[in-house]
Amino acid sequence: MEIADCVTLHLPVVKYNSRMHSMILSKYNYLYKSKRHKKNFIYNSRSSSFISVSLDLYNKLIAIKGSSQQEKDIEDIDNDIKEAFTKAKVFVSKLEDDNFVQQKKLLKYTQSFQERELGLIVVPTFACNFACPYCYECNLPAIFMDEKTEDQIVQFIRKSRGADMLHLCWHGGEPLLAFENIKRILKKIELEDSVKLKSHSIVTNGYLLDESKCSFFRDYNLDTIQITIDGLREQHNKSRIHKNGNPTFDIILNNIEKVFEIMPSCHVIIRMNVHAQNEKDYPLLHKMLTQRWGDQNYSIQMKYANDHGRGCRVACVKNKNKAAYIQNMCKSNSFRGVISLPSPQIGGCAATHINTYVIGTTGELYKCWVDVGKKEKIVGSIFSDSYNTALISQYILGTDMFSDKKCLECILLPACDGGCNLRRLDYKISDEPFDNCPINLNELDIVLDAFYEIKTSQRNNNHQRENSIFSYSDSIF
Repeated sequence: MEIADCVTLHLPVVKYNSRMHSMILSKYNYLYKSKRHKKNFIYNSRSSSFISVSLDLYNKLIAIKGSSQQEKDIEDIDNDIKEAFTKAKVFVSKLEDDNFVQQKKLLKYTQSFQERELGLIVVPTFACNFACPYCYECNLPAIFMDEKTEDQIVQFIRKSRGADMLHLCWHGGEPLLAFENIKRILKKIELEDSVKLKSHSIVTNGYLLDESKCSFFRDYNLDTIQITIDGLREQHNKSRIHKNGNPTFDIILNNIEKVFEIMPSCHVIIRMNVHAQNEKDYPLLHKMLTQRWGDQNYSIQMKYANDHGRGCRVACVKNKNKAAYIQNMCKSNSFRGVISLPSPQIGGCAATHINTYVIGTTGELYKCWVDVGKKEKIVGSIFSDSYNTALISQYILGTDMFSDKKCLECILLPACDGGCNLRRLDYKISDEPFDNCPINLNELDIVLDAFYEIKTSQRNNNHQRENSIFSYSDSIF
């Protein structure tokens, strides 16, 4: 029996002791035979680890998995193997997996109900200068925030808990169409001694991001900009369409370069919304931008375009094809960021945080920015102290993975946050059957093979760079 190619992520050193509590196979193990790598794998979602084992050991583990006396069967395994498997959370005590779920639940709710920080996404206008075919906001009225609402936003921040650790994000519509509104709000916030910006970001199409706006935002410590580029020039200009019909690709890229020049500390997130018409462009865009911008302060993310029920006019990538697409990207390109792959997660969605809101143009409050403009999803107003606590509780408690039996039984629970809370809530309200899994479990082998390639590539790259001044870190928005 042989253990090889152990790839781990921040595993504690655990020495196996035969006098320890009886051990069983963790329910977060996934055993599969990789046709791609010609290996027998154990993947553990708690430790994010892969262990390649001999066929003999693989078959023995399969037998143990189906056994009614796992503790006894495990005792017959070599101690060195048991030590490695304990380290990788393949073998655990009887209560360890259950305790882990409770710990994750506690951490999630602790994060959800903290009020030491305040998160606000402000929508100063629903108007937009683009007509993107997949936009979920295309039917919203092109209105702008008035000064009364601007003033009330400042009052709302001042009286809120966590005002001294404010996370502020501008969204739309296209927020830069309301640049004057943004300027007035920021200048008013600046006068409040009790309000301190901890982070400051904007989600924009980038078309209006000229030198004067960059200079202004530099003075207000804008630290993150998210801009969408939907492939190479030809395809982008079909997806990111200006309402006047003019192409947008070159203007956006030139504006991003102004950001690099004027705000070098500001991180630019390039988002590509992948759909059936542009899915082949992602690796090409990645290569082009890498050659053009080198080590500038930016990152590239891929997201699938989804129909949010607002008349999306693009053909989505079929779920059954996504795993194969991920794998092909990993095979043909030496870059990461193709997709969010399994890794330990705790409550990342802002909608599940009690002290985070989206502020609409008239001061109405939402929990999710996809809800903007939906009257039935309003949870309150900056002009009132009353809240729709029933809806808020659904977002925070009623739609999380711990309320879903399927999630609680899933082997990926440690590496998943249960999918989109908005989708879960919408389907719950409509009482329709749904599958909220972010990963198609029927194609888990393919996804894990891609994940393995990325992790081994990371390990090899880190080894090569041990004596180099170069370092790489992920930026998450």
